[in-house]
Amino acid sequence: MKRFITFVLLSLTTFLLGCAGPAPAPEPGMQVIQHGRGEEMQVATGVDWNGYSKILLHAAPVEFTDNWRSNQERLHGRELRDEDVERIKASVSGQLSKALVRALSERGGYEMTTESGPGVMEFMPNIVDLDIAATGWVQSSILESLPAYRGGMTIELVIRDSVSDELLAVAWQNQSDPYEYDMDRTANFSNALAFRTMSNTWADWLLKQLEKARSGN
Repeated sequence: MKRFITFVLLSLTTFLLGCAGPAPAPEPGMQVIQHGRGEEMQVATGVDWNGYSKILLHAAPVEFTDNWRSNQERLHGRELRDEDVERIKASVSGQLSKALVRALSERGGYEMTTESGPGVMEFMPNIVDLDIAATGWVQSSILESLPAYRGGMTIELVIRDSVSDELLAVAWQNQSDPYEYDMDRTANFSNALAFRTMSNTWADWLLKQLEKARSGN
């Protein structure tokens, strides 16, 4: 419960202040290392980031944007099954986990672990405002269709020391269809690939912020 309340408060602060312009005042004990339209990362002051070499990654829970389900049902004229909704959530969450593992372990040099311990960061991502626009219906593990706009999501992250539970960082970034209205891409770029690209973009962005924190810049 403590983690949830802390995360909600930090998320509200960053969303309200997350527009272009001067960087917002950081939370107590934190400093802003990245701020822009639709993205922000704050890290705890006085942290030796080079002392962390392992990551315990949690699967991201997923929340759809308001009225997504009712809008889809109205669009298609029939009820969307609970199992279809859960399959979509699992697919998007799984893609994010894979993207993070690739970026953090293969390029970042971090060791992925399933156990807490010294030098282990606990990563708790969260996907909110998930919106998948589709002209088709549910196929396989994610909505597959070829609309001009396939949707978007906001990815949030809380990083804590796995032993002390100390808050190390909070981050969020809005992601949207990277090929919106690109009709050349529309012919061969499905929703699944669009959301995979969004996940990879987020993972790359996060790795850059971690490298920035490690270098002290």
